[in-house]
Amino acid sequence: LAEEEGLVGVPRRYPGYSTWQLPPVRHRWWPSLDAALVARRCSRQMETTFPKVRTLARLLQYSHGVTDQWFRGPTPSAGGLQALELYLVHWQETWLPKGVYHYDRRDHQLAQISPTADPKFWQERVPSLGQVADGAILWVIVGDGRRVSAKYGERGERFLLLEAGHLMQNLCVVSTSLGLSTVPLGGCLEREVARALRLPASDHVLYTGVCGRPEAEKIDA
Repeated sequence: LAEEEGLVGVPRRYPGYSTWQLPPVRHRWWPSLDAALVARRCSRQMETTFPKVRTLARLLQYSHGVTDQWFRGPTPSAGGLQALELYLVHWQETWLPKGVYHYDRRDHQLAQISPTADPKFWQERVPSLGQVADGAILWVIVGDGRRVSAKYGERGERFLLLEAGHLMQNLCVVSTSLGLSTVPLGGCLEREVARALRLPASDHVLYTGVCGRPEAEKIDA
């Protein structure tokens, strides 16, 4: 285990950047996991309405938050290294100003790493966004290559890809339980996305997705 080997990964932070503290989240015992799994779908038509602060707080906490010692959370982690970082992009003015953000798992807050977020800019770097109409949030899952290579060498990148799939599934299921939809996207220009996020050279952009409230289906009379 990572804690036994002194390799525990401390969640990334952005000291000195503007932060938005998210409200604490209480367990809801009534929502059914079965119902969320049955209802989960990839919506091709979404609203642009940004989630309320408590909705986003719950979505982040139960998808990728810290829920146990050694920074453990809902996503399985190879060797307990906790090597995934979650970023989000949105281009609206709402309770959270538009920009690029990092989710600080340890303090349950968002750090704004860039105050600009142009839809065209991100559509060019994530071409698969064109498969979905609108949406409110672009997810970007990033893996800390240096952290996993210290323990697993070249095989570490494979483990990061597996973990990214776990985290994306969490985002999909928790989104559905909140009346939202997360659509995983496979096509992005990883190096350009990494530059836009100002990531360290050892980081890997692994997965992207778009989230929003599904539009009601229009039924022809």
